[in-house]
Amino acid sequence: MASELERAMICLQNGDVKCLDAIYRLTSKGIFTFVLPIVKAYDVAEDVMQNTYIRAYENISSYTPGTNPRNWLLTIAKNLALGEVKKRSREISYDFNDENVETQGVYDLNPNLDTPTIDLANRVLNEGEMNIVLLYAIGGYKHREIAEMLNLPLGTVTSKYNAALKKIRIAYEKENEKK
Repeated sequence: MASELERAMICLQNGDVKCLDAIYRLTSKGIFTFVLPIVKAYDVAEDVMQNTYIRAYENISSYTPGTNPRNWLLTIAKNLALGEVKKRSREISYDFNDENVETQGVYDLNPNLDTPTIDLANRVLNEGEMNIVLLYAIGGYKHREIAEMLNLPLGTVTSKYNAALKKIRIAYEKENEKK
């Protein structure tokens, strides 16, 4: 039995543009969460997410029914995100004065959406751990789905997630001891 997402993909293939709304509703949160660790900037992640749907619409004929539609969309998103990183890396100034060094964490999240917990996680987790935590906690993906997306064994994803939570918990306790 086809999932709601797969039915929407087939509907879009059949020319009904309204089905793109369902595809967006079912996947936008996950795609955004997936590309954010790659591009490391909230506004760029939003742009990449939007461009993913444009590219998917333009290339819907290449989607094969019966395959995983979420992975098809994530592949498009990943390719667009990597292209954006490559494009932006060419635009970076190579002035390495101390005043230009950023001391922020891995992710440049929208300050309006940052919470103390996300800020703490951003400071104590490495990129891989943060990616897994974001995909699970914000993206709503199951560990199995994250393992498929990142091409990692399920046990690795689960242990990295648990280790990340432990790091956050320890850092939180240390910060609260100081207060």
